[in-house]
Amino acid sequence: MEAKYILTELNNKKIGFLLEDGKLVRTYLLSSESLVGNIYTAKVMNIVPSISAAFLDAGTGDTFYYSLADNEGKNIFTKHGNSEKVCIGDELLVQVSMDPIKTKKGAATSLLELKGRYSILKRSGNVGFSKKFLNEDRKKILRERVKNVIESELGQYSGIGALVRTAASDVPDELILAEVRELAIEMNSILNAAEWSAVKNRLYTPPIEYIEELRDIIAKNKYESFKVITDLEDEYDLMFGKITSEYLEMYTDDMVSLSKVYNIEDKLKKGFNRTIHLKSGGSIIVEPTEALTVVDVNSGKAIHGKDVQKTFLKINKEAAKEIARILRLRNLSGIIIIDFISMKDADDIRELVGYLKGELSRDEKRVTYIDMTPLGLVELTRVKGEKPLTLSDFS
Repeated sequence: MEAKYILTELNNKKIGFLLEDGKLVRTYLLSSESLVGNIYTAKVMNIVPSISAAFLDAGTGDTFYYSLADNEGKNIFTKHGNSEKVCIGDELLVQVSMDPIKTKKGAATSLLELKGRYSILKRSGNVGFSKKFLNEDRKKILRERVKNVIESELGQYSGIGALVRTAASDVPDELILAEVRELAIEMNSILNAAEWSAVKNRLYTPPIEYIEELRDIIAKNKYESFKVITDLEDEYDLMFGKITSEYLEMYTDDMVSLSKVYNIEDKLKKGFNRTIHLKSGGSIIVEPTEALTVVDVNSGKAIHGKDVQKTFLKINKEAAKEIARILRLRNLSGIIIIDFISMKDADDIRELVGYLKGELSRDEKRVTYIDMTPLGLVELTRVKGEKPLTLSDFS
């Protein structure tokens, strides 16, 4: 698969567009005010025992939901609070895990994570590996070496572990260990600073997200061919040195804009339409609601030929591929219900489900296939994080 990342300015906004074989699959708002990944000292403003939750003020202007059940035994108290029980007025060290979305509050956790290209330092207490990291003998040795590095830098802080990522499987151990050490030093600095910091203070901001994602794509060798193209000199300079130069290209043609070359605006409009037409003649309708997102697949004028059921399977598979793309493009999350065209043959249904799972596996975020209900509705969940995107975000 060929992929291009186009970084340009549209309507006075810096935006990144990821194209896979010419199809727009991701958008990145570089001016995004996402708080996800930021670490703060926050004050407990309220406790709601009925939902086992606290609500925190981190000085961002928003109140964050903090699950007492999920963080039980792992709270990081700073100046106030000297027991395992969280009380109003306590000060906690937390990391934002979800941005506020419309009327929903954002969320924060004490399960801090620092992400690198090859590893993630986290308060898990153990060293784990990506499922795609298959060399068992290497894992056994590397696990102990990672533990030793963490202990040497964070010995006074218990419960810090790591996840070794898929991208680490093809690089030398020393490179992985050097990154783990760097993250451990950063974590140690944050934990030490928290002990003396004023409340409602930001202690950490994650690296520039889009650059980290590009480096991740390159490290994982995700595509057969990959290129980052921009017409923005400042962003080119920012990426230069962080991304291997062979992947970078500066676009300098003043006659035709970069967005016009790749027909970006048209791709955006079509990708964010309520109704998306399929090549087969069918269509899908996407209806986001407060509680969930509903996707309806219609056959339209595509019913022809003797074997209608095979036609339905063809339309459903085309729709499955498009739905997987739309989830990524619009950053839809939470509960997703898909009403595919009803099929009678059990083998066709199994083929569709297998195909859908394969397409969903391309997603950068975790998408979980739950089940197909007796009514034929497919239930999915997609990890929440940054807010979903609409066409108005680009205007």
